[in-house]
Amino acid sequence: MKKDKNMAEKGQGWEDKKSQRKKEFGMMASLLKIGCIGFGGGSALIPVIEKEVVEEQKLVTEEEYNKDVVVASITPGALPMEIATGLGKRAYGVGGMILSANMMAFPGALATVLLLSVMSRVSSSVLAQIEILSMGISAFIACLLTEYARKTLAEARAESKGRWKRAVVILAGVFLLSGGKAVYNILGIKSDPIFCLSTLQVLGIAFFGILYTRCKFTRKNVLIAGIIIAMYIFTISQPWFALGYLEMGLKILMAVLSVWGLYGSIAASGKRKKVSCVRLTKELAAWLLFMLLLSAPALVIGKELVVFLSRGFASSIMSFGGGDAYLSVADGMFVHSGMIPQNEFYAHLVPLVNLLPGSILCKTLSGVGYLLGYEMTGSTMTGYLAALAGFSSSVMASGGVFCLVYYIYECFEKLDVFRLLSRWIRPIIAGLLLTVMCSLIFQNLQTGAKLGLHGITAMGVTVLIYGLNLVLLYVGKKKNGTLIAFSAITVLILCNLLTVL
Repeated sequence: MKKDKNMAEKGQGWEDKKSQRKKEFGMMASLLKIGCIGFGGGSALIPVIEKEVVEEQKLVTEEEYNKDVVVASITPGALPMEIATGLGKRAYGVGGMILSANMMAFPGALATVLLLSVMSRVSSSVLAQIEILSMGISAFIACLLTEYARKTLAEARAESKGRWKRAVVILAGVFLLSGGKAVYNILGIKSDPIFCLSTLQVLGIAFFGILYTRCKFTRKNVLIAGIIIAMYIFTISQPWFALGYLEMGLKILMAVLSVWGLYGSIAASGKRKKVSCVRLTKELAAWLLFMLLLSAPALVIGKELVVFLSRGFASSIMSFGGGDAYLSVADGMFVHSGMIPQNEFYAHLVPLVNLLPGSILCKTLSGVGYLLGYEMTGSTMTGYLAALAGFSSSVMASGGVFCLVYYIYECFEKLDVFRLLSRWIRPIIAGLLLTVMCSLIFQNLQTGAKLGLHGITAMGVTVLIYGLNLVLLYVGKKKNGTLIAFSAITVLILCNLLTVL
């Protein structure tokens, strides 16, 4: 009898392990798929990842996912890799953390390096098909961005009418501040919009408002915060309003008041969750070991690659404000320093990182590594090894810094101010994603023009695929895989027919 019981327990244990492995494989497959279709930048992938791991795979709760988004939003580096790091760490520990980040980052980096290495041998027709494909995937992502905004407002409405109104105001306000340039580009308006704030600037204002006021909207708090925010917005939006070091002074003032408000929250509540630093130490050690293992083959080639790795890490932790902002950092680190030629960076690498899916930061560092390695020895293999080193640097920097910020956040997440931050991050992100959606539409118009399509035709293709995706999502209840396949096939057929006609 006892023997039968032991066998039953072993059988149950084996079934549990099998189920766990199946879930782990499902998460990694989902993240790899997202890495392959990740057009539109990091913020655009927030609803894509959520639909996969929260709604379809049900691997984490929405609350857990929102926590990862909050931490990733205030962490420098590549946002998709940081979210993947959080998902893998929570579900499968240190090994899952590193594997998840790599699944998200690897496809885009691999495609960039391979195309760089065969650039002269790839026909323009192949690149044209990739561009056409990007139009369909962008329309699919725009559909999910719409769904993210709709779901955000629906959740607010379910809680209370007052919260719904505040969510609408926040969403609309964020879009008004950040979306002007994208809307003007779509409409063909050449002048500058009244407001044109970056993602980083919008998040900075939001975090300042929440941390300083602690969402206690007294007359004093509202007046002080309102004046500072208004001055900051006009200073960065209107050149004629800027007075010397006023912008820098306002940034410092907001940072000081934010820290003061956070300190007041901690002092008032006395809440600090005890979190062991042993786990953080293991995570950081794992990231360091990961980078050393992948970089070791390249480091023996020459000291230039040691300098490249250090600059790659530094540039990653300096990367705020989205992938395109990283290109300016990379320019200073690698081009102006003379590490790689300017014409190779802008004529070969930049077009590829903007065309292909995946993190711009990761693709750029991998590409710079390839160009540097190839330049040193004239060998494609050396270029691949240096690219692998650049890849490891970008993933390690994003994942490692995320783990550090995550640890700090966990220590104080019970504070009311962090609870409020988690609560209001979704409408803020939703507003930013509407700006991303407009940017995707404009990018499709530019891609269409390169392919010889009229602007109205390119817009028509985008709107058609976007609308059909909404029908499949809401009426057909189809999953991401179906939507992606539909978008890819439809855009390839339509655009190839239209370019022939």
